[in-house]
Amino acid sequence: MNHPVRFQNPSVDENLFLWFIRATLTSGGFGIKLDKLLQAVGARDLQALNHYNGVEGLSTLLKTDLERGIDDEIQQRKQAFGSNTYPSKKGHTFWSFIWKATLFPPYMAILLATVLNLLLRIKGKAIHGSWYVEACTILAIVPYIIVTASTEYMQSRQSEKISEEKRNVALDVIRGGRRFTVSSSDIVVGDIVPLKNGFQVPADGILFVANSLKIDEQELTGSHLIVQKDILKDPFLLSGSKVIEGIGTMLVTSVGINTEWGKKMEKQHETDEEKPFQVYLKWLAISASLLVILLASVACIVQLCRYFFGRTKKSDGTPLYMPGNTSFDEAMDFVIKSLSFGIATILVTVPVGLYVAVLLNLAYTTGEMITDKALVQNLYACERMGYVTTILCHKTGILTKNKASMSVVDVWAGGIRMQDMGDVSQLPSILKELIIEGIARNTNGSVVFETGVTEPEVYGSPTEQAILSWGNKLGMKFDEARSGSPVLHVIPFNPKKKYGGVALQIGTRNHVHWKGSAKVILNSCKWYMDKDNKRIAIDEQKQEMERIIKDMSMRGMRCAALAYQSYELGTLPTTDEELSTLPQDLVLLAIIGIQDPCRSDTKNAVKLCNSGGVKVRMVTEDDVSTAQAIATDCGILENSDDPDVITTGAQFRVLSDLDREEKAPKILVLAQAFPKDSLLFVEALRRSGHVVAATGMGIHDTMTLRAAHVSLAMGVGGTAVAKENSDIIILDDNFDTIVKVIRWCRYLYTNIQRYVIFRVTVSVLAVAICVIEVVFYDAFPLNAVQLLLLNLIADIFGALALAYGPSARKLMGKPPVGESDPLITKTMWFKMVIQVIYLVQLALIHSDSVLKLDHGHTGDAEKVKNTFIFNSLVFCLVFNEFEIRSGEQTLTEVLEDNMFIFTIMATIIVQIISVEFFGIRLDMKKWIISILEGFISQVATRFPLKVYPYRRN
Repeated sequence: MNHPVRFQNPSVDENLFLWFIRATLTSGGFGIKLDKLLQAVGARDLQALNHYNGVEGLSTLLKTDLERGIDDEIQQRKQAFGSNTYPSKKGHTFWSFIWKATLFPPYMAILLATVLNLLLRIKGKAIHGSWYVEACTILAIVPYIIVTASTEYMQSRQSEKISEEKRNVALDVIRGGRRFTVSSSDIVVGDIVPLKNGFQVPADGILFVANSLKIDEQELTGSHLIVQKDILKDPFLLSGSKVIEGIGTMLVTSVGINTEWGKKMEKQHETDEEKPFQVYLKWLAISASLLVILLASVACIVQLCRYFFGRTKKSDGTPLYMPGNTSFDEAMDFVIKSLSFGIATILVTVPVGLYVAVLLNLAYTTGEMITDKALVQNLYACERMGYVTTILCHKTGILTKNKASMSVVDVWAGGIRMQDMGDVSQLPSILKELIIEGIARNTNGSVVFETGVTEPEVYGSPTEQAILSWGNKLGMKFDEARSGSPVLHVIPFNPKKKYGGVALQIGTRNHVHWKGSAKVILNSCKWYMDKDNKRIAIDEQKQEMERIIKDMSMRGMRCAALAYQSYELGTLPTTDEELSTLPQDLVLLAIIGIQDPCRSDTKNAVKLCNSGGVKVRMVTEDDVSTAQAIATDCGILENSDDPDVITTGAQFRVLSDLDREEKAPKILVLAQAFPKDSLLFVEALRRSGHVVAATGMGIHDTMTLRAAHVSLAMGVGGTAVAKENSDIIILDDNFDTIVKVIRWCRYLYTNIQRYVIFRVTVSVLAVAICVIEVVFYDAFPLNAVQLLLLNLIADIFGALALAYGPSARKLMGKPPVGESDPLITKTMWFKMVIQVIYLVQLALIHSDSVLKLDHGHTGDAEKVKNTFIFNSLVFCLVFNEFEIRSGEQTLTEVLEDNMFIFTIMATIIVQIISVEFFGIRLDMKKWIISILEGFISQVATRFPLKVYPYRRN
């Protein structure tokens, strides 16, 4: 039989005592220094451990009581042995991000083109003519570089905060005889830490109590084998390893960077992982830059060919270039002028603001998510979350899961059903004593009475807290009940078998108390205790008990049961297998109904998901009746009569892959499910075409989290392993927060989509007009300054106007974007082409149809025409912003958007100043025509297409 063995405390001889005194004076008041402690335990050498008389000898040196834990020397222990934190990864400096941003191809193209253009002007002795173009270009590109570097630098710093959050796991420690819940970063050397199934070991330590404890050390040792820990042969525990099965208690011997996990963390390096949309948008920005360079080069080549072939004429009709008559300097001046135009076109039409706008949108959106209690650690998930069609959730985010709301509200015991927990006088004395004995001894929780406080503090899991609170109402004296009898064996709670137990010695008898699923326990009971403390055969009452369990389940309660078996001394089973097997002749003590109501905001959150084309599906270990009641209460199930919407893990597990793929989309509740069933559910949904987001908390959820498109870990109840394998951490464990994440990710996707189409339209339009005018009319319609202004209007005012789109909440009323849908949809491309054709034609007809001016070099008339073209283009862009925004908002809502109206007004004011004070002035007629042409441009893009949508093809 595997008893919880402890090392015995041998007598300490005089030499050891003197050594202890000397060591205490030189090690911060403790009997062992840090280096000696690491040397003794770090090598995981039993001989070195025995040199200090085992775990009890070490606990004496560390001033730790193995029963009561440490007292209040927390700060002193941190100073002597370090804290359970890890140094932040040494990230890149800000200047390294500046250098990286400078090397971004579009920025490099602009900087190189600026220098080349400046050299050409110097060569052509025209440096004094328009040097300010190069100066303005450099001044414009520098902010882009700074913003890009600053945003990526802040994202790098944010990743450090995410690393801290992943390691921040709440766990129990024993200090001063009490059980406290603390953050893993607050663990100190000497702490006593209870361990149970699903936990990650928070520090290196020595195991001194173990019951069927199995540990996974794969991430540390590389071995795929599950290690069975034994306090005599292998008591060493490593930080970062996972508890797969069983329970135990450890003495912490090293923390932080002194642990095996800490050494591993020091060796990890930061990676330059691409962020969401960045791969695509980098390609888009670089492709657009190459297209601009190509078109500008074509324009230059065509213009030079026309010049050298005598097609370019003077005002009197004679060719500009005549072989033998035109001097070399005159020809070189024209070549330099043509090349300068091409380079200037490149300078001001490369969409450098595209990449910056994406970074700013990412920074803003992830910042808002943090405000809404969601921490994004994999930014690629922001893109994927916009595609999600299914959320696979556990009860954690749906139910309140806290001791204030989770309570025992219905009990059957002694043949009596009690739904008033305030009156427990109906229970007979012996039965009450047995129930209290089972509650106090068969638990991983604890009850602490503070001096002067009437209500005790209850610790443990929410279910444990509810049962312990009910025990308090029965009159349980927790400390007295636990100290009255020794524990002979602990049967850890097994999630698959759904029960756990404890073997006690009670006077001259042995009692084995069992606790678990009401149905499982009831099926193993042969007797029950009645109100007269008599043991009655259960046969006649079993049907009634099953009805009570079903009634509790249908009301959404978790049904547990308490039972026990009594043995004569010497008749208790002696092997682990016999002790861990549930007997078939138990005495039923009580059936307990535990209520955990849905969160107040869950039903509305589920409704929002359904309206947005996202189906919520619940996976739970509860039985069908309980799961159905919970799912109905929170709005997941609307028609529970449909047999296809709810099934059990066992039924789903036995299906073939093809059948699971066919049935999975219909299932809304998967009850009585194990982690393997959840994994099969995710895989079947993925094969059937769904984009799946899955939630998880413990070690057993990691496979499901990895299989889902987007993984969400619970920040409060989740383990470090779950957080490590997740894309997004939900800091408040609330399902409503998951819905907010979906909204923000759709918001991010839509805003980037809007700005991309707007910015690409500006670049294509500007270069198209310039190339067509040069090729067909041998004229420069827009000078470099006007092109630069167009670029700045698009990058600054356009980005501001489109960065803050409609309320994210409205986006939940639309279906999700398809995973295979491109960012720029067919509709967007088609609208852009129509817009460009319309504006190019508009520019081409200005001279003849509207202004009655001829193409060519005719002094002020040419300048007025070009200014008019420029003015019309600006107003077309302004109305294009209205067209993009009005797709999801009414005109009234658009006009109520202060930021949008501010940027539009700023654009118009800047345009008026640049034309009226720094350019060729236009009369009122031309201003009105420019505005009308901009307004008409909306009609060109809306016919024959709908005003929207952009988000889907």
